[in-house]
Amino acid sequence: MTTFACTDLRKWREAQQISAADLAERISCTTETLYRYESGKIKPNPDVMWQICDALGDTDVWTNWMRTEYPASYGRKHPAIATTDMKTALMNAFTEIEEAAELRKAAIKDGADGKIDDDDLGKAIEKEFTEMIQAAQRVLTLLKGR
Repeated sequence: MTTFACTDLRKWREAQQISAADLAERISCTTETLYRYESGKIKPNPDVMWQICDALGDTDVWTNWMRTEYPASYGRKHPAIATTDMKTALMNAFTEIEEAAELRKAAIKDGADGKIDDDDLGKAIEKEFTEMIQAAQRVLTLLKGR
C-alpha cells in the first residue's frame, strides 16, 4: 500500500512545475498556508487535500493520503470521485483541448518573436494548458484503473 505524506506535496507540486502561489490560488488559500501544509506544520482537512489533488491532476493520491492520515476511513471515496467516469473525463479533456486551440492564432502571432509579450495572453495560455494537462491526467488515471 502506497502512503502519501503532506511533506510529499512540495515535490509533487514542483514536479508539475506549479508555483506555490498558483496552487494556493487554485485551492483558495494563502501561499503561507500552502507552505505550512507542505512542511507538515499543519494538516489539510480531507476536502482541502481533495482540492490539492484535483488541482495537481491525480485524485487517487487523495485516497492514499486518507489511508495514511485517517486510517479509520480506509477505502473512503471522496464524493466528487463518483462523478468522474471515463465519458466525463474524456469530454472534459477534449473540451480543454478545444479551449487551448482557440488561443492558437493569438499565441502564434504574439509568439512569432520567440516569446509571449502580452501578459494576459500568457496567463490565459498557462491556465488553459494547465487545465488541459489535469484533464488528460484524469483520463490516464482512469485508463490505468481499467
